[in-house]
Amino acid sequence: MRPKITHAQLRAFNSVCLEGSISAAARRLGVSQPAVTAQIKAVEQNYGLLLFERTGDGVRMTPLAKTLFGETRELDAIEDAAADILNASRALKTGALHVMCGAPNPAMELLSEFRRLYPGVKLTANFGNWHQVMTALNEQICDAVILTGVPDDSSLTRLAYLEQRLVVLLHRDHRLARRGTPVSLHDLADQPLIFRTEQSLTQSAVEKAMKAQGISVEPALLLGAREAVYQAVLQGLGIGFMFELAVARDDQAVIRLPIRELDHVYVEHVACLSRNLRRREVRALMALIPG
Repeated sequence: MRPKITHAQLRAFNSVCLEGSISAAARRLGVSQPAVTAQIKAVEQNYGLLLFERTGDGVRMTPLAKTLFGETRELDAIEDAAADILNASRALKTGALHVMCGAPNPAMELLSEFRRLYPGVKLTANFGNWHQVMTALNEQICDAVILTGVPDDSSLTRLAYLEQRLVVLLHRDHRLARRGTPVSLHDLADQPLIFRTEQSLTQSAVEKAMKAQGISVEPALLLGAREAVYQAVLQGLGIGFMFELAVARDDQAVIRLPIRELDHVYVEHVACLSRNLRRREVRALMALIPG
């Protein structure tokens, strides 16, 4: 009959791989050193192979052990996820959550509520353009994102948080601002325009709409951050574009007006990699979104 490795043997094996010594693995598991040694020896004898070579300060994995560990190292994560599910009713008193956001204003109310409910969780928030935020999510640099236009992807869990439209930013002294009515992109074709970088969702939407209208312009100014665009408009350097809720500032010198050709509603999502839902901190953030 073919031998079968047990769960206890796998736990012992993985702990030795993680800790680098039998004694440290025993402390990690809360068992005696001979118990760990017995589990490892049982596997080696059953399969007629060597998993670890002894060194001066512990053990070293054989190539075979490295291959096996690569396939079984998720065991601890699965056990942690199971423990999280079983303890889901407990309040989050400790932990950490890293969130990447596309814009400060839509994110802050949600993050503030999370901080109020779970003050013991270390909350980190960083900001970037659409490309930077999605890259951070897909490369697991962050745990979750708050972002406009998260793609519909089977690997992601996303919840609609709020809706917003693109608007044009004008200095209050500009004739179009004084008019106070929705602006056409054709009205802007001969104006000094302030563009974002190509990795900005705002910029992509503006350029797509202009192309559809047969409008071709060269920007007067190219800026990387939305706050820089807002400040440039405030200083009278040109006309910018922004999602209507992206910045909460109200200087009364910067006027936001709708754009006739850009009345599309964009959804701000809270999203995570679906596999990250096993973490309680991520589930707690997602639970704050109305169903």
